[in-house]
Amino acid sequence: MKKPATPRLLETIRLEDGRAALLDRHQERMDRSRTLHYGKQGSLKLAAILEGLDLPQQGVHKLRLVYGATLEHWEVQPYTVRPVRSLRVVEGNGLNYSHKYADRSGIEALLEERQDCDDILIIQRQHLTDSSYANLALYDGSRWYTPAWPLLRGARRAQLIADGVIQPTIIRRRDLVHFEQIRLFNAMMDWSEGPVVPLTAVAGI
Repeated sequence: MKKPATPRLLETIRLEDGRAALLDRHQERMDRSRTLHYGKQGSLKLAAILEGLDLPQQGVHKLRLVYGATLEHWEVQPYTVRPVRSLRVVEGNGLNYSHKYADRSGIEALLEERQDCDDILIIQRQHLTDSSYANLALYDGSRWYTPAWPLLRGARRAQLIADGVIQPTIIRRRDLVHFEQIRLFNAMMDWSEGPVVPLTAVAGI
């Protein structure tokens, strides 16, 4: 029997004036993913890797690391937050992105269903998960909640939960009407930078 191929994995890290954000959170996820897929942990230390790279020292940049058993590739590019003003609800029941895989073809296929909207809200088994590139926070008029079952447990999400900014809760598709706004966020954005979309700009609910 042919052995299943081990996936290539990905980390995207925010660099601001040469400093890496959320490095401990990224390291934790990398360790979990490499232990699961490669039976290895601890041999790829992000702090040591970054020390050996020639990184820009001014402005905000995205550092993209592709790895498996070892670091395979890295690249860095300037980063600006993409504007998102509208969202469409789509079904993604067959999608598995529980680790940050370099292969995003399943997500890209769902993104083709956005029609005239800027991005998508992915529903699995009638539960809200993520957008195509970000975790979600929903505002009910008093506080922010994040789906308890995201596609990917992001580094920024973990930190915001620890800081008490967002609270995980089960959010079903039918619950969307009880919220006023949806904020998109990921490791590349500070919380205040995440695009906020009013519920009136969400199609397909």
